[in-house]
Amino acid sequence: MLRVVFARTLKPGVTYEQFRDAWTPERADGEYPARASISRNVTDERQVITILELDMTMDRFAVIAPSLTRLDALDRVSELVESTELQGIYEEVFGPETFR
Repeated sequence: MLRVVFARTLKPGVTYEQFRDAWTPERADGEYPARASISRNVTDERQVITILELDMTMDRFAVIAPSLTRLDALDRVSELVESTELQGIYEEVFGPETFR
């Protein structure tokens, strides 16, 4: 399992809905190859974390990565984001079954 994670702070006045609309891929129709979530920080509504979970290898991810977002997504999102505190691709070491 791979997880692509971004923690961002939105510019003042930017709403969660604006960020969601700018970020949401055009293929979010059930055929999207990842489980995606965007969450707000409960103590700072300007902070959002985006997590994509992909059940695939890094080799496969390298092939499909361009299709995970809109071609202009970075431009669309960067207009709304003040800073990105965390960004990376993480490979699962322990899964939920480890803690049962």
